[in-house]
Amino acid sequence: MASIDTYLHIIGIELLAILSIVLRLLDDKAYKRALSTVFLVVLGFMLAHFATHLVPGKIAAFIYSSHHQYRSIKTSGLDRT
Repeated sequence: MASIDTYLHIIGIELLAILSIVLRLLDDKAYKRALSTVFLVVLGFMLAHFATHLVPGKIAAFIYSSHHQYRSIKTSGLDRT
């Protein structure tokens, strides 16, 4: 069974696809502006969601790789105390 996170990804991608198709078909500027705003908000949420997946792992990897005392497996080149 897929996680709820997977379902959120699928729903967000489908919503962006539907909005982009509808935006191309509209001629009224007021509706087009409103749907463009909705499209940008959904895209912003998707990018923020992606950042919450990617950034914490990268920050933790940087911190733990740059501080030898945080490594769980000591290498032979380090002085053991």
